[in-house]
Amino acid sequence: MTAQTDEKEAKRIDELAREADILLEDKDSKKDLKEKRGVIKQTLYVGSKKLKHVVPKGKHL
Repeated sequence: MTAQTDEKEAKRIDELAREADILLEDKDSKKDLKEKRGVIKQTLYVGSKKLKHVVPKGKHL
């Protein structure tokens, strides 16, 4: 009986580890995307002036 419970616990731990990895990957990709957007937005400014015509009207970053 203890062998079965050990196997169940091991499987459950593996499942939780996979779920945690998936969540971390998703979170990291969102963070990278946010940083990338920030860099793009910074390049749209020269000093205190916004470069209005870099992005076509109606388009978003």
